Amino acid sequence: MKQAVETGKDKVKKICEVLRKETLEPAMTEAQEILDNAKVKAEQIIEEARSKAAKIKADAEKETEKKQKIFQSSLSQGGRQSLEWLKQEIEQRLLNQNLAKLIDKASSTPEVLAKMIEAVIGAIKAEGLEADLSAIIPASVEARAVNELLGKELLDSLKEKSVLIGTMKGGIEMKLHKENITIDISDTALLDLMTRYVRKDFHKFFFAK
Repeated sequence: MKQAVETGKDKVKKICEVLRKETLEPAMTEAQEILDNAKVKAEQIIEEARSKAAKIKADAEKETEKKQKIFQSSLSQGGRQSLEWLKQEIEQRLLNQNLAKLIDKASSTPEVLAKMIEAVIGAIKAEGLEADLSAIIPASVEARAVNELLGKELLDSLKEKSVLIGTMKGGIEMKLHKENITIDISDTALLDLMTRYVRKDFHKFFFAK
């Protein structure tokens, strides 16, 4: 009886082994293959992810470098523009404004205006031109004071026998009516002339590297 039971156990064992071989083992093999394939696939995915990450990083670095170059270029250009603006501002405040004040003050007194008119009339007569002239002075100066300094002989050279009042702050304008020419020795013309004359030295003194 015992032998019969053992034989039955053996049969069950054999049946189990057959089932394992025929069913479980192929399934395990298939499962192992699936796992192996999954591992390979996972490694591929990881490698692809690494490659993409490296590319993204490289692209980001290139973009950052590009932006930095653009930023540096913009900063450099902005710096140059700011420096140029600053130079112009310094020139305007220290040179032009001071020269303008100096010229306004120096060219708006009756004595200076009378001498300027006398010099122009003398130069015109020396060239043999007909003295059909008008002399214009700033409104800030009394015409009577200039006329007194010019005297009758010079006033007779003027069309109106007197100086005229203009809009300039300093200096004079002389009009030659026959030739239709205006000789501009106003404060604006004097400032332009003086600025061009001293600007080079001014830049050398203030902006020399």
